This record gives sequence, C-alpha cells and structure tokens, in this order.
Amino acid sequence: MRRAAFIPVMEGRESEYRRMPALFAMDDYDECMLQPEGTYCVADYDLGARGPSDLMRFIREYSDYKIKHFNHTQIHRATCVTNTCKDYFDTLNTTTAIEKVLGECINESIWRSYKLEASLSQLQYCKRANERTILDTSDFIVAAVYVILIMMNVIGSFYDIILCEKDSKAGNQYLLAFSIRRNWSKLMAPGGSGPDSRMERLKIFNGLRALTICCVIFSHCALLLSYAYIANPLYIEKAYDDLSRQILLNGNLVTHTFFIMSSFLLAYNLQIQSEKTPITWKQIPKGILLRWIRLTPPYALILATISTLMRHIGSGPLWDLVVVSESNYCRQYWWANIFYFNNYIYKDNVCFPQGWYLAADTQLFCVGLIFMVLVQKPQHRKVALVLLFLASLFINAAHTYFQDLDATVIQSPETYRSLYVHLETYRLVYIRGHTNLSTYTLGLAGGLLCYQWQTTEKDFTKYKKYRWIVWLLFPIDVAVILSGGIFYIDGVAPTMLLRVLYATFCKPFFQLLVLLFIISNIFKIETVYRGIIEWRGFTWAGRVSYSAFLLHSLFQRGVSGILTAPLYMSDYFVGIVLFASVFLSFALGAVLWLLVEAPIGGLTRAFLSPRPTK
Repeated sequence: MRRAAFIPVMEGRESEYRRMPALFAMDDYDECMLQPEGTYCVADYDLGARGPSDLMRFIREYSDYKIKHFNHTQIHRATCVTNTCKDYFDTLNTTTAIEKVLGECINESIWRSYKLEASLSQLQYCKRANERTILDTSDFIVAAVYVILIMMNVIGSFYDIILCEKDSKAGNQYLLAFSIRRNWSKLMAPGGSGPDSRMERLKIFNGLRALTICCVIFSHCALLLSYAYIANPLYIEKAYDDLSRQILLNGNLVTHTFFIMSSFLLAYNLQIQSEKTPITWKQIPKGILLRWIRLTPPYALILATISTLMRHIGSGPLWDLVVVSESNYCRQYWWANIFYFNNYIYKDNVCFPQGWYLAADTQLFCVGLIFMVLVQKPQHRKVALVLLFLASLFINAAHTYFQDLDATVIQSPETYRSLYVHLETYRLVYIRGHTNLSTYTLGLAGGLLCYQWQTTEKDFTKYKKYRWIVWLLFPIDVAVILSGGIFYIDGVAPTMLLRVLYATFCKPFFQLLVLLFIISNIFKIETVYRGIIEWRGFTWAGRVSYSAFLLHSLFQRGVSGILTAPLYMSDYFVGIVLFASVFLSFALGAVLWLLVEAPIGGLTRAFLSPRPTK
C-alpha cells in the first residue's frame, strides 16, 4: 500500500510535538454533573488554519504517517458546556444550539492557545445532570433469567446433596445437570479422563486453550485501553519502534490456534465415533445443532447482559462511548451473533467484536463436518484435503491481489480507535470464515493423522533424538510473529508480490508449527514443553476458557468507560489491567461454566441418552 512521503523522526523533535494541541482532553465530569443544569458533551473537532501555519503543516505531515501515528488533525474533547462554554449560550434546549455553542467555544479556545481553528466534526452525545438511564422491559427480562438460573442451580444442588448419593447416576438427570457439586467435580477432574485411554493424550488442549486465551486477553487489553481518551498518545506511537512491543502488531496470528484445535478435535472425535457407529449424512444437522446448543446459551446470556444491564452498572463521561455504544449495537444485531454470521456484516455490526471468531469457527465447523461425512475413504480424503488446502491458499492470494489489501492486519493507532471497522484487510480477510480455511484444513489433516498413528501404534521412539526441532518451534513461531514488523518499516512500501506471498503463506506456516507442536506432545517426543503444557493447573482453566473469552472484554470496557480523566498509559498500568483481566475472566468464567455451560451440557446429555426400558 502507498506510504506517506513524510517520515517523521521523533528523536529530538518532541518539543515540536508538544506544540500540537492535546489529542484528548476532558473537563471535570463529577463537578459538571453536580450543577442543576450541568451539560457534558463528547465531540470531535477538525483542526485548520486561516492562513499559512508552520504548526498546522507539521500536524498534517505528522498525521499523514497513519501506520504509526494518530490523526492529530482531529482532536477529541469531553467538555462541560455549562462551565467551559458558559459565555457562549443563552439556552441549550436543542442539539443545533449545543453544536453551535461547542463549535464557537472550542474554536475560540484553540485559537487563543495555538492560533489554529477547530470546527465541530461530530457530536457524539451529551449527558445532562438530570438524565437517568431508565430500566426497560428487556432489563427486567434479563434480570429474571439470572434469577431463574441461580434458582435452578440451587434446586439442582440441594436435590443432589439431600436425595442423591455422591457420584451416583441414579436420580433425575435434568435436575442433576444443575448440581454445582457434580459440575465442580467435572471441572476439577483430571484432563483426558474417560473410558477411552487414547483421549488421555489430548489433555494438551487444556493448556493450549488456557495460554491462547491469555494471549487474546492481552491483545484486547491494549486495544480497549487505546480506545479510551489517552493523556500520552506518544506512548502508543513510540511503541511501534520498540521491538519488545512489536509482538502485538502481528500477534493476532495466535488467535488462529483455535481453528487448528477445533478442526483437529472434529476430525479426531469423528474417527473415534466411527468405530461404534457409522458416519452418515444425519451427522451433519445433528452435529451443527449440538454445536449451536453448546455455544449459544452462555453466549446469548453475555450478549443480553451487554445489551441491557451493562448500560446501568457504571457511568462516566466515556461510558456511552465505550460501553453503551456496544449495547446499542447488540440490541440491534444480536441475531447476527447468535446465528454466527456477524463476521460478514462487521462494518455495520460492532456488537461483541471478538465474536467474529465464534462465527468463523462455526462456519468452518460446518465445512469440516460436511467434508468428513461426504469424503470417508482415506485415499479420497488425502486428495480432497490437498485440493482444499490449495484452494484456501488461492482464496487469500486472490483477496489480497484483486482487492489491493495489506499482507496482514495493520494495527495503526486510529485502527484501534475505530475497532477495525474501516480496515478492509481485517473485514475482508482476517475475520471471515472462507479466508481462514487453510488453518482449518491443516487441523483436519492433523486430527486424521494422529488417529491413524494411534490406531496403528506407530513407534515414535526413534524420533526422540530430534526433540531439539520441537524446542525450536516456539522461537520460530515468535520470529514469524515479529516478521510482521517489516510492514511497519519507515519509508518502505511493500511490493504486491511480497504482500500476496505473506498473506498467503504466513498464517498456515505459523499454524503448521503449532500443529507439529501438538502432535509432538501427543506422542511424547519431548518432555520440556510437555511438562508445561500438561500442567494439572491448566485443566480447569482450559475448560472455562470459552467462558473467560466471553467475559474478558466486559471488564476491559468497564475500565475504559469509567475514566473521568485522560488515561496515562504505562507498561505498569497495562500490566496491572492485564493481570486483573486474566484473573477476573477465569474466576468469573468458572462461575459461568458451573451455572450455565456445564448445566447445558448435562441437559443435552440427559436428553440424548437412551431411555431405560421397563
């Protein structure tokens, strides 16, 4: 993509940088809301100059380098109109009057301090001291759902404790599905436990899930903090030249590890199942329905919470911008999320943005399930998998070439602020199902290979002398992530050939290394990584990783939403928010798993289990 001709070097020029108007500024919110007629408005303003201006020229040139810099030609203000702009109005009864007052007030302030002009670009919203968010019917319905869930778990738990023996299979299985005691035992059970000894080697997936979710929480922590008003935006702009922080720039590759795990387990479990019952076309609707039932209840509960209760549990000048805005999207587009096609309408629907993964994985699950049912002969599967993989590579190459996209998702500061809505590489390639087919195909192949090698009892002892190759997998994957930094090099415009090749092969190569890591651990080729990834503490964390995924952004948005002053970013602060997010996500994720996810699984098993004959 075309790069700006001006490449600013900040070293020695920070004094010039400091001359620019602050990118973000906020008046005292609490003091404003104490006034009877207090009016507090959040708005964006475009900067300009009446004539030649060295400062305005510097601002434009600096902002033109969009990959690493915020757009400083547009400033963002949270203003107490009744204090800061009291000399500019007689009445504020209409939106037009407020816009006029804000335009004149902020323009005068900027002119007085910088000899620049500021024109109102967008009035986000205004909050008044006497306004309150009113509880509506949907709020009461969601609250009632929580009450019913808690009651069902209380009833099921007492039924289990009083009327049933511990670990006994006797009793009403529908009520026992809500037994916290039994669900707690399932949560804490050793990984890979079950009647089939082969499943014991799959306990690696609990550790892999837990660690991958921690990486996702880390990336979203940086994203949602950048979404707020920041006192020191230079902290973010300088991060692009800091090698230690560049792992965030292309770290989104890690998220696709879930596609490898999902497809691996789909292929492997279907092969295990085929030993008892033949795989028929009936598996397709049944498998899709069971997946929908497993994923949707906790997902729908969180979406309902975002749409309703989240609007009321906090307040602040940015609460509407960060939290209520998502609530409004979810109230309008919840159906796209729970039917898992929200990743194809992302530009219009920013409800639960990370939900793109659930949609893409569900779409790929359908493709994978159909593939496994329709193509069952081993030789045919080999040919079909190769063709499917080649087709998936062509899809990504074609998108990048014909739509002139970037090789990877460019994580610019303004991209963070817009949650990628205007970034075509993100919307057209990164989050869609068909553009992630390559990694999913690798997972299918890995699951089939692993099953075949276990069935034929393939001897991997002779491969243990190559354990050093396994040790190299992690540093190579880190190097692949850091390789994305070539697209942030100052003054370098990557060629179309480089963009197409990188977009086509980087993601599948990264996940191929992850797949090799999984297989090496399953067959015990080395012990160092395996000792870490199979740690017993990861067992419960892996099981609640889905619930943690659903919950983590609620805490992070809340932190950004309650700010009453621009956030001063630092490594220490980001670290504290990250560890708090991880702790809260897994702690409350365990609660969500016990009260919702596990009971839904128990109800499904009770419904599908054969009825005893009299």
